[in-house]
Amino acid sequence: MAILVELVFPAAITIEMIDAVTDEMDVDTHLPAGGILHVHYEKDGRVHGVDVWESAEALQKFMESTLQPAMGKVAAAHGVDLSQAGEPEMSITEVHRLVH
Repeated sequence: MAILVELVFPAAITIEMIDAVTDEMDVDTHLPAGGILHVHYEKDGRVHGVDVWESAEALQKFMESTLQPAMGKVAAAHGVDLSQAGEPEMSITEVHRLVH
């Protein structure tokens, strides 16, 4: 079952960092296995991300194999200690119907 993932990143994570993470992972041209849609934006001074995934398992695999290493690399390059930045706020909702 497809899932909708909504993230609000800690204040230390900037839109420039999320752009750099997206570039590092090359997901603009190669959507990861199980990924259906990704968008990120800034609202009220915080970076937000919204994804649609084919399954929670696909999301978990992507986070462990691709996202976390890229985020660590970019954060280090920007002088951000992820262990001090805090975790993103995340909600996952099962998708009832997906039209694309």
